[in-house]
Amino acid sequence: MNKGLTLIYVKNTIPIFVVFLFCALSSQARHISGGEMSYTYLGPGIADNTGLYRIALKLYRDCDSDGPDLDRVAKILIFPFGSSTPLPLPADVTRESYVPVSLQRPDPCISNPPRVCYEIAYYSVVFELPYSTYGYTVVYQRCCRIDDIFNVVSNRVGATYTTSIPGNGLVTNGPINSTPVFNTSDTVIICAKNYFTYDFGAVDPDRDELEFMFTGAFSGAEEPGGAVAPNPLAPPYATLNYTYGFSPVSPLGSQVTINPRTGLITGTAPVSGIYVVTVAVVEKRNGQVINVHRKDLHLKVANCQTAAAELEETSPNCKDLKVDFRNLANSPLIVSYDWDFGVTNSTTDVSTEPTPSFVYPSPGDYMVKLITNKGRECSDSAFTLVKVYPGFSVDFTAQETCVGVPYVFNDASTTTYGSLDSWRWDFGNNADNADTSNTKQTTYVYNQEGNYLVSLIASNSIGCVDTVRKQVSVASVPLLNLPNDTLICAIDTLQLNVSGSGQFRWSPNYMINNVNLKNPLVSPDIPTTYYVNVVVAPGCENTDSVFVDVRSFVSLRAGQDTTICLGDSIFFRPQSDGISYSWSPAATVSSPTAKETWVRPTGTTRYAVVSTIGKCQATDGFVVNTVAYPFADAGADTVICIGDAAFLSAGGGQQYFWYPGNTLDDQTLRSPVARPLETTDYAVAVYDDRGCPKPSYDTVRVVVVPPVPAFAGNDTVVVIGQPMQLRASGGVVYNWSPVANLDRPDAVDPIARLNDDMTYVVRVSTQEGCYAFDTLQVKVYKTPPELFVPTAFTPNGDGLNDRLKPIPVGIATLVYFRVYNRYGELVFSTNEVGKGWNGVYKGRDQGNESFVWQALGIDYLGNQVFRKGQTTLIR
Repeated sequence: MNKGLTLIYVKNTIPIFVVFLFCALSSQARHISGGEMSYTYLGPGIADNTGLYRIALKLYRDCDSDGPDLDRVAKILIFPFGSSTPLPLPADVTRESYVPVSLQRPDPCISNPPRVCYEIAYYSVVFELPYSTYGYTVVYQRCCRIDDIFNVVSNRVGATYTTSIPGNGLVTNGPINSTPVFNTSDTVIICAKNYFTYDFGAVDPDRDELEFMFTGAFSGAEEPGGAVAPNPLAPPYATLNYTYGFSPVSPLGSQVTINPRTGLITGTAPVSGIYVVTVAVVEKRNGQVINVHRKDLHLKVANCQTAAAELEETSPNCKDLKVDFRNLANSPLIVSYDWDFGVTNSTTDVSTEPTPSFVYPSPGDYMVKLITNKGRECSDSAFTLVKVYPGFSVDFTAQETCVGVPYVFNDASTTTYGSLDSWRWDFGNNADNADTSNTKQTTYVYNQEGNYLVSLIASNSIGCVDTVRKQVSVASVPLLNLPNDTLICAIDTLQLNVSGSGQFRWSPNYMINNVNLKNPLVSPDIPTTYYVNVVVAPGCENTDSVFVDVRSFVSLRAGQDTTICLGDSIFFRPQSDGISYSWSPAATVSSPTAKETWVRPTGTTRYAVVSTIGKCQATDGFVVNTVAYPFADAGADTVICIGDAAFLSAGGGQQYFWYPGNTLDDQTLRSPVARPLETTDYAVAVYDDRGCPKPSYDTVRVVVVPPVPAFAGNDTVVVIGQPMQLRASGGVVYNWSPVANLDRPDAVDPIARLNDDMTYVVRVSTQEGCYAFDTLQVKVYKTPPELFVPTAFTPNGDGLNDRLKPIPVGIATLVYFRVYNRYGELVFSTNEVGKGWNGVYKGRDQGNESFVWQALGIDYLGNQVFRKGQTTLIR
């Protein structure tokens, strides 16, 4: 073998791990579902200062995938660290095995277990590589991870699988290294919203120290349209974009974590779906990181439940003696719960509830036990230590100052058990990474104005931990809020109420009881402006003022007497310099203590208002006269026939206005004439001259009866001498003419006996008296009752003889009319007079041929008339 790089291809058996994945792979389909790139150091190479490495790639495909098989050839490149040019080694590695693996016997204590079946492709190749200072990166890239991955943003993402071979620059003998071997049990079933554990630990053949963590899955490279990139790209590689609630370090949500020492993944699974999860194992040799190995999985979380007893590790209960419990597993296979809350020498500290609560008799440590399905199949047990030490509370006080002046923070936390032993302050300044402290009392200087959310996390020696957050306002000067400028009477004393803290000094020293008080008393006899200065700390002070106006009396002018319509309100705005007001009688005043208010008297009323400045006051009043609204009467509702006129008449006033006016002869008349075409409500406004300028209203409805739908029936034929029953419709009263040959000319359905043709006229009336006319022609055949059927018909759409139908003469009821083809098939049937066959059977036009018909009718004497014959269809 020469001194160059040598490719050695070795077909070797690699241990099979079945991972609970969802995978499919094809050249241009969305198929990649995770995998792993690893290597094994086989010993020194043939050339000097080289080593032999078996590079292994493992890819997964779900058995139920509808995509094609995994690729026959994988393209693997090796990049020297820091270089974008790969080593000139053969890149195409042929698939050496394609193994289907399935879970044959799911755990019977899992309800609704999913099917677990995978196809795993293995690729391996041996390279002889020179030892280098910085090492190598081995990479395989592909387009097209599977669609609908729940925890990443895009469906169109690729995959990159990589591993690193360290160099001598990291640690002595760094290249003499093999990647850790994950010992995951890939047949694990993860149930949504259920607690689970998944061993993602690994062993290292070089006995290096291992540390486990979640990390981001790499995206891949692909060309437009989804084709595979010609060659894998050089590092670095971008990670996928994770959806809200998930991240590279939290790929299964905040309730699932990985133990950094053991690689054990535990927690409550998220909702069902497919999640991309990448675990990185950090190799340390003599305390120095020499390699980070990754494995990329697509975990499927299924809609199943595990019948298990799973208790979370609880934090100390530091508020009270009550503790709530729940089993983290929620399988329907769990039918019983047996709790023992761990109270020594007690037989009552038990429960059979699924989610019990228990009040402990005293503080202490208690070992809690849960047995699910005790004495039954799928029984399980779990323990957890509960610490109950109430009486722990976290609080703090803050002495607020100004920008650039230290704020003083004091811990005010208390604990009944143990002692406070740690404090963690965060002063809420996002622009300062050093805005923290770990002391009980502390100070902090804010350099910008604003509101800062300060938090304190405190703990005690028992293990209780809690957080309190308070907002701190930082201003350039201390807070100093004075009352608004005010007004007092010359004989009054006023207290100046000020908010804020610090040392206060008032000026001028005029009619004030103490210039050093925060809230002094003043009693000026002339208008005076008082100034106050507050000092919180050196360099942190503020000044403000308040003007106290002084009056020797109160001026007040309430308003003039007035008149309003009874039931109306009126607004009054008195002229006064008073500070407070009192109206009477208060029952009809909307705001009895306001300066300006609405009043609504129930009759003529005198109102009085008292205006006050301190101990000084004035009183004034006025009279509100009330006049009743006019009486309005639009008259009684009426009914008219369409086209008729309605005569309206109003009463109760002197002037009138009707609306709508488009159907009235005059809107201003007391008694206008209305000619509506439909039912209409007419409103009238009635005015009088008794003092109320507003009108009263009333409404009258004019109901318009629509046109009467008089109908005497269809023209018909009858046999001479036979009785024929007529039937009209459209109203409630009927009158037929001529009356000859009718048994009841005023009935809706009289019987006629005719010898000759006749035309009848019927008058149809409604209950309101509206009426209309209609006519009926009766043709009299001087033959017996008969059913006439034509011997031919032409269904060509010309309107002449297009349908084959019977013509009943003297027939009261058509029982049936049926048409048969030459095969005896019924092609048409009806019992309605006037309906016939159009020559279509089963959606197809029938050709020129003969058809047999049968007809049965009943005449007006109850006799049956049966006829049959043939007719010809002509097109």
